[in-house]
Amino acid sequence: MKSRERILAALNGWDMDRVPMCEIGVWPETEERWRREGLPNGVSVDEYFGFDKIEFFSYDPSLMLPSRVLEETETQIVLTDGDGCTYRKWKGKQSHPLFIKSSITTIDDWNNLRHNLTPDMSRFEDNKLDCIFATPLRERPTDKYKKARADDEFTVLVPTEPCWYYLRLLGEEEALCNIALDPDFTEQIISDYTDFTISLIKCIISAGYKFDALWVFSDLCYKNGMLFSPEFFNQRIAPYQKRIFDLAKENGMKVIYHSDGNVHDLIPLLLPVGVDCMQPLEARAGNDVGSYLKLYKEKLSFIGNINADVLTAGKEKVEEEITSKIRCAKPSRRYIFHSDHSIPDIVSFFEYEYAINFAKQLIKY
Repeated sequence: MKSRERILAALNGWDMDRVPMCEIGVWPETEERWRREGLPNGVSVDEYFGFDKIEFFSYDPSLMLPSRVLEETETQIVLTDGDGCTYRKWKGKQSHPLFIKSSITTIDDWNNLRHNLTPDMSRFEDNKLDCIFATPLRERPTDKYKKARADDEFTVLVPTEPCWYYLRLLGEEEALCNIALDPDFTEQIISDYTDFTISLIKCIISAGYKFDALWVFSDLCYKNGMLFSPEFFNQRIAPYQKRIFDLAKENGMKVIYHSDGNVHDLIPLLLPVGVDCMQPLEARAGNDVGSYLKLYKEKLSFIGNINADVLTAGKEKVEEEITSKIRCAKPSRRYIFHSDHSIPDIVSFFEYEYAINFAKQLIKY
């Protein structure tokens, strides 16, 4: 089977030759280390390990305000982004930038800027940043798309989920306070951003682009559960997510949902809005793929749950982790092998290679 056929099989619970394998979150610094330790130059991580290839496509999701560098030292940089938010970033390190302040503090601020959310195709075809680590793309999206389709690769469109956009736009502390104190303000931003997202996706599809899945990144949970109540989700978020996911389904796309943290209480809320697959199932937050497959048999597929923290714990622990996850997930035919979060540069090339080679002994049907 080819990668695209195999991944689609796992998302539908169909027969396949083996469990699909992928890894979408290898830090740039990790890859640099692996090159020094034996990963051949000119060969991608996917190619070297024989992963099932997934090509991601995204667009500029911002208010398109001019980015500005406000301060720079040898180790740090302070800048504003396309939404006018101010961040502090560390140079040469793959870490989340430190949020300093937002350009939006009141509904009037939002109303004065939301007209910038124009669904223009240049946001997609001229996009210059990778959607996973916000690093510069190596090729134009149009060229990348033509090659992916010609090679029959699994293609994914990555929109910015409206609630996640809201949380990042205001900063999580302020945004969560507003959810409690001014939910109408919260819903207004989510509603407006949903309209923009749907309009832009329609533009992209009308231009002739086709995708196998919509992959949404939206960290609405932390290690102990959801960031807000299920009631708020159902009343103020779910209707807007459903509009986006309905559009995906109408155009033949599966919906894959990424959320870090413990997603136990979030999953049943996502089923009615049309989610087909959950990723990455952070093990350190208490997620267990075997338990979820029993709860959602034939309703949901899963990607991940291989504890990346174990990769540096020695061969015995690695074998135990991989064996336990694959043996319980494999019979469902609804599982894709993947780590439970991105691979940091503390993981050596040899440690990771051992884990992947061991997993390959267990994934065949």
